[in-house]
Amino acid sequence: MAKKFQLEIIASDHPFYKGDCEMLVFPGIDGKHGILANHEAMVTCLSPGEIKFQIDGVWHYAAVSEGFVEITPKYVVILADTIENPEDIDEHRAEEARLRAEEKLRQKLSQTEYYETVAALNRAMTRLKIKKTHSINI
Repeated sequence: MAKKFQLEIIASDHPFYKGDCEMLVFPGIDGKHGILANHEAMVTCLSPGEIKFQIDGVWHYAAVSEGFVEITPKYVVILADTIENPEDIDEHRAEEARLRAEEKLRQKLSQTEYYETVAALNRAMTRLKIKKTHSINI
């Protein structure tokens, strides 16, 4: 039996998950981080992408935006602007967002607009990937 730690995942507008967890993988600004019970304490930034967490041997997936992660040996808290289960992602809406961002990138943009558009494109692509690859979740 794997050692467990408490995991709490909170979106800016609602709690997403709270309970036991065996392993957590999340995107950070310096790459993916894997967390097991008794991990050294730290606080880091959460990058937009896919998180996955294991509960009773079953992996669960979600799309996340930027945020923060607080890690202690027995407890992890993820705070993110948005978090979505794969089944909650509207594939048609995400595809439209991807097309809009790609079209906008073809235009002459200021540096700020360029970075905002690239971020929007990355969010749309992450949502589409998660929707297409993970159909069952908690």
